Amino acid sequence: MAANNSDATGAALIDKFGRRVDYIRLSVTDRCDFRCVYCMTEDMTFLPRKEILSLEELFLVGKAFVDLGVSKIRLTGGEPLVRGDVITLVERLGELPGLEELLITTNGAQLDKFAKPLRAAGVTRVNVSIDSLDAERFKRISRVGKLDKVLEGIDAAIAAGFEKVKLNTVIMRGYNEDEVIGLAEYALERAIDIAFIEEMPLGEASDHAREETTCSNAWVRDTLEQRFELTDSEVKTAGPSRYVDVKGYESRIGFIS
Repeated sequence: MAANNSDATGAALIDKFGRRVDYIRLSVTDRCDFRCVYCMTEDMTFLPRKEILSLEELFLVGKAFVDLGVSKIRLTGGEPLVRGDVITLVERLGELPGLEELLITTNGAQLDKFAKPLRAAGVTRVNVSIDSLDAERFKRISRVGKLDKVLEGIDAAIAAGFEKVKLNTVIMRGYNEDEVIGLAEYALERAIDIAFIEEMPLGEASDHAREETTCSNAWVRDTLEQRFELTDSEVKTAGPSRYVDVKGYESRIGFIS
């Protein structure tokens, strides 16, 4: 990917606080092959296909932002890998002069098939959502997902040589709160980062009382400190994650509230 060209054009996006906007998220679909209990109802109704931007339109949106100085695009969904011919979009975005980082967030179920093509197309980083290492619990949370496919996808992503592979985990009381340490160990042993995310209020998307299931990041950190020595990281990110370094490991643990 070429270096950022916004200085040459004089174009830039500046918010009302005077901050330069150089990172956007581009949702390629609202559809998903999972039905996670904290994300959507089991009988979720998706938008009619004619109301979804075409791949050409998505590319033009991405290009317009890059022309205005955006150097980092994250592809999201729904689940971006269920979008037909999404690799074509990735390839075209990856060729844009000025785009320095192309990222994707996925549930990992199809990553075993797509990891190498995504890397070849220019994706630099991958975030994989995984909320349990127990097959039955994983099915309970995702309603339809298969843990073994996600684990295979994570292994494929590591093997594909992305600059960074990161895990995202939502911890919920009564579902997976006793897996905090196990999930952290899984990531750290593979030298990949993991971020623990507090459950977000999503209206009717949840089939449980959020006040009964929410685990604060303070509680998660206290739990982790029973096993690991944590220190606040000096590395700052553009996103909402706040990271800690873990003594004895290369990768980090993040918290998103």
